[in-house]
This record gives sequence, structure tokens and C-alpha cells, in this order.
Amino acid sequence: MKKNKKPLPSLEKGQLWKTDSGYIQIWDIGKRLIYKMMKEPGKRAVKTQATTIDTLKEYLKTQKAVLSNASPA
Repeated sequence: MKKNKKPLPSLEKGQLWKTDSGYIQIWDIGKRLIYKMMKEPGKRAVKTQATTIDTLKEYLKTQKAVLSNASPA
């Protein structure tokens, strides 16, 4: 049985990822940490968090996130 999975594109500053629960925008990337902003549809507040690069990559894979070019409304 073949697994036909595309690898995630490299994470870059300014990328916008769409998940089922909302949007994640990469704000800044360091050597080990990524600073991200999370926006949920229908809410005004934006969560700003820092996480490790590996943790974010794993989260994007499990949430089946899609790289988006549109900004969240």
C-alpha cells in the first residue's frame, strides 16, 4: 500500500495556513522557535504564541493545514 503524501512546504515568514479551527500566520522564524498568530473565524481576538518549529510542523500535518494566500476575514 502506497502512501501518497506531499511534504509540507518550508515554513517562511508571512505564510498563512488554513486549518479546520481557523488560520495560523507565521509572524517570525528563529533558529528553533516560530512566532505565530492564530485567528479563529467569527472572533476578533488573535492569539500570539511561540512554539518550536517541529511542533508546528507536526500540528500542521495532523490538522491537514492548507497553505493559503488570502488574509483571514
